[in-house]
Amino acid sequence: MVAPNTLSEALDNLYTTTWQNMKSVVHDQIFDATPFWFWMKANGALESVSGGRFLTEPLRYAKSERVKFIGRGGTVSLSDQEFLTEAVEDWKYLVDSIVRFGVDDQKNRGKNRIISLMNAKLANSRDSLVDKIEATLPLDNTASPLSFVGLQTLVADDPTTSTKVHGIPGDTNTWWQNQTKDMTGLSFAINGHAEMRTMLNNTGNNIRNDMPNIILSGQAPYEFYEDMVVEQKRIVNKKLGDAGFENIEFKGVPMIWSPTVAATRMYFLNTKFLKFKFDPSMNFDMTEWKAIPDQVNDRAAQIILAGNLMTGRRRVHGVLFAIDTA
Repeated sequence: MVAPNTLSEALDNLYTTTWQNMKSVVHDQIFDATPFWFWMKANGALESVSGGRFLTEPLRYAKSERVKFIGRGGTVSLSDQEFLTEAVEDWKYLVDSIVRFGVDDQKNRGKNRIISLMNAKLANSRDSLVDKIEATLPLDNTASPLSFVGLQTLVADDPTTSTKVHGIPGDTNTWWQNQTKDMTGLSFAINGHAEMRTMLNNTGNNIRNDMPNIILSGQAPYEFYEDMVVEQKRIVNKKLGDAGFENIEFKGVPMIWSPTVAATRMYFLNTKFLKFKFDPSMNFDMTEWKAIPDQVNDRAAQIILAGNLMTGRRRVHGVLFAIDTA
């Protein structure tokens, strides 16, 4: 007869080893599960950062004042100029618990049954992490301070307030304000296409590096725009299409939707300046198994992701809000 603690230890090792073998695949599955995170991953916007007290992102807020035309014998200023600052953000920790009850371990001791139970628990954890990461995306982080920074914080409806994003207030730093348009009172049927075009131009400023490369919408505006172009040749992004994600394009920019984004919103984003930074030592890693106090042979371990969403240039992102598609 196998001693209970020996069975628990054997199962601890089996779960941990299986998860470690699955981890790289799980990482890909999680970030390939929804079109936005697939796009971030495909465009190099997932950035590994090893440790540190804070997450940081260098910011350029001014251009050189020394640039000038000169004639024969002309001089150029050698004075130094401050043009860099730093965005600072806290690490955030997303955690799920895997709980095992000793009774279940005992009842499912056959190899096939215990592996089936284990895989079901791990798959459930993976799917739950996908749902939570996607649900976090549109949040206002000031209202949910423990979660990853969300788009309603980074790309605010009103970026001119004193609310700090990565430690920098928007009211006294106009260069740190995202683009925004209140659609209240504007029919999307009449004004939608024009306002989308203006937002695209405002965010990109006709500079190739600053142009948005993804439009993320709520379901209703996405479907409304899709109906608008149904009579035209429907253009889709091949990269997203090949990955199985429905999309359409607006002026060459892929447009996707998420059920977690409000039906009244449409975000214009540039993933060159939008990064999800994560610690490789806490990249969906499983902790050691621990006994649950006062519960005989019951065990728990956690799967943890340390990271956060950051931008290095708010002005290249924009939002249309209060969209009315009625």
